Amino acid sequence: MSEDMDQGVHSLLGPYVVDAVTDDERAAFVRHLEACADCRAEVASLGEVAAALAAVEAIDPPAALRDRVMRQIDVTAQLTPTEAAAASRLEPRAAAPARRAPRRWLPLTAAAAAVVAVAAVGLSLLLPRQQATEASAMQRDAMMIASAPDAESMDMDLGATHVVVSDRMDGVALMGADTPMPADGMEYQLWLMMDDGTVMAGPTFMPDADGEVMTVMHTSLDDVAGVAVTEEPMGGSSHPTSDTVASVTM
Repeated sequence: MSEDMDQGVHSLLGPYVVDAVTDDERAAFVRHLEACADCRAEVASLGEVAAALAAVEAIDPPAALRDRVMRQIDVTAQLTPTEAAAASRLEPRAAAPARRAPRRWLPLTAAAAAVVAVAAVGLSLLLPRQQATEASAMQRDAMMIASAPDAESMDMDLGATHVVVSDRMDGVALMGADTPMPADGMEYQLWLMMDDGTVMAGPTFMPDADGEVMTVMHTSLDDVAGVAVTEEPMGGSSHPTSDTVASVTM
């Protein structure tokens, strides 16, 4: 197997665990597992995570889970972000050329995708029990996006936050730690900045007591030029009403 083909099969690790592969991809990865001990070990590890995600009843996380997740993130090499958008407000921009430049985001390796997935699990398990159903659905979505073969990631200057996007999954996942609380009476809101200068409203979110955040948005990314976060009144806004807190360009 060539190096490119081998890397392509390795990238199916996350999707295989959450059953997000085609029949042909599944067959190819099963053949690959027979000769790759590292992938067999990763599948076993992530399989436990996927099983936990599928559990209907919320469970109390192990006491050491948060520390273990954060240690794993700390020792994983971080991808270098591109320069943040120069404007501090979501101002309309000139329409993009007909031929769009390639994204400057960096693809997730299989190992990095696994770390993102495990981090999402840890963050969700730390939420209050009454939020378990919504958190479980969100973390499944975040894991699917992060483990997609075309997943791309970038750091966002909002605590220790990163954004992961996947065209294949039509999704954007934002997750992180050490996130400061917004002003009183406000919450964070995710926005997609479009090529034509308009913005698309996304979900609102709040850090938990430990400063950890996670939110997911599903939509076509064909005309998306960037991702931004603002502080908005509780309940969110249809259009941004404050300066950009953090943003990344695509």
